[in-house]
Amino acid sequence: MKIFTRYFLIFAFVAARLTVLAASVAPKTTQLAHAIKVQEVRATAAAPSLSIYPNPAKGMVTVSLSQRIGLGQDYKLRLSNIIGREVRTTLLRPEDNSSIAVNLSDLPAGMYFYSLLVNDKIVSTKRLVLQN
Repeated sequence: MKIFTRYFLIFAFVAARLTVLAASVAPKTTQLAHAIKVQEVRATAAAPSLSIYPNPAKGMVTVSLSQRIGLGQDYKLRLSNIIGREVRTTLLRPEDNSSIAVNLSDLPAGMYFYSLLVNDKIVSTKRLVLQN
């Protein structure tokens, strides 16, 4: 019985120390998680995004960019079919406004993916349905 009592006291002491340790660590981890979320929000707010409308589309679509195109950066619109084969790439120039008209009437009906490439790196990818 003495051994059980000793082990129980050791266990109770360790459990009490762990709760004190957990209470002191918890605020630091929540502050770190909050700081990471703030950085993610700033990064997504700073990144340009691309949208095409109307979606689903028939023929002509309007490409809209969330930010003005910066000088010295290469912006492209890449359109890929459902299996990932690139069907069209359009260069977005700084002198263009934030909206550009693109004719897609020569493409067959189906689902496509459009991506915004900045300096040949994919920034965002979204889905487009053509009903030609």
